Amino acid sequence: MKQVTTGARLSLKGVGHRFGETRVVNAIDLEIDPGEFVTLLGPSGCGKSTLLRILAGLLKQSDGQVCINEQDVTGLSPAERGVGIVFQNYALFPHMTVQANVAYGLQAQRLGDRQAIEQTVEKMLATVKLSEFAKRYPRELSGGQQQRVALARTLAVNPRILLLDEPLGALDKNLRLDMQIEIRRLQRELNITTIMVTHDQEEALSMSDRVAVLNAGKLEQFDTPTTIYDRPASAFVATFVGTANLLEAQLFKHDERFVTQPKVGGALTLSDPKPCAQPGPVVLAIRPEQWVMVGDEAKKHSLVATVQLVMPLGPALVIDLLLQDGTSIKLSMPRAQAVSLEHGMVVNLSLREGAQPAVFASA
Repeated sequence: MKQVTTGARLSLKGVGHRFGETRVVNAIDLEIDPGEFVTLLGPSGCGKSTLLRILAGLLKQSDGQVCINEQDVTGLSPAERGVGIVFQNYALFPHMTVQANVAYGLQAQRLGDRQAIEQTVEKMLATVKLSEFAKRYPRELSGGQQQRVALARTLAVNPRILLLDEPLGALDKNLRLDMQIEIRRLQRELNITTIMVTHDQEEALSMSDRVAVLNAGKLEQFDTPTTIYDRPASAFVATFVGTANLLEAQLFKHDERFVTQPKVGGALTLSDPKPCAQPGPVVLAIRPEQWVMVGDEAKKHSLVATVQLVMPLGPALVIDLLLQDGTSIKLSMPRAQAVSLEHGMVVNLSLREGAQPAVFASA
């Protein structure tokens, strides 16, 4: 059987869902391009797993449409939709060999005769680099190998769309990185439209073409990982995706320059405040790497802070500080550039040159 996977276009049009009187998914609109890797990212209870079940055909939405290649697939089963699902627990049959597990979906859907199925299984095991493990049982495999068997079984039936439900949650950190690379390699090689659910921000940012950030059933932002990190659309996105220091301030405009005045300390200059450029009370979302320590000569344009804790994290150094009003601030820098800091030291913080912290209207 020839493996001919091509990306399908996936459209969500006003998709919503209620459990009783509780609305868990609220009017989600998404247009996902053929062959795109999209991650549904959010905290527990945000609606991402419910949305994945709706996409899979395991749950019928209360409102809206799910379309694949412009066809409304509401009411169709996963097989009728051409959707393949990989679950967090892999769902392998323990009494079957690797080879038999991969062949199961092909046999159940009668996708070819015995010889064609054997050829497809052989090709899929080669694709996930498990040919030599064909005769083994799941209990004889590592977690990463079991994950690859689950992927091979799902991809063997040539789905139009691949759904991944927290696929790396059961793996340790080193294995997760290897599997991130492996899943992305397979996805690109097969050009299959892929939707992954995770609460892990690093996974979402490193693997995805675009990320849909969900909060309390609503879509907060749908964009590239770089844009979501650099230009978050809301304070929730800024604090959930990565780390952000939130500071209340007043935004002023002088000629063509913008200046923010925090509650304590000196003024901070901004060249391009987004998403809010309206003078008035605002909240600044400043990433730890956007801070820089400066000398007393720049005190008028800096904030005074006291060092609380210095933590080396691999190649980086994370410093916890307190502003004069008791606000906690985190600063990060490459360890190679670190200066000697001790608890209780007083330093001046300003924005690193070129830094563009997000600015939000104060509620």
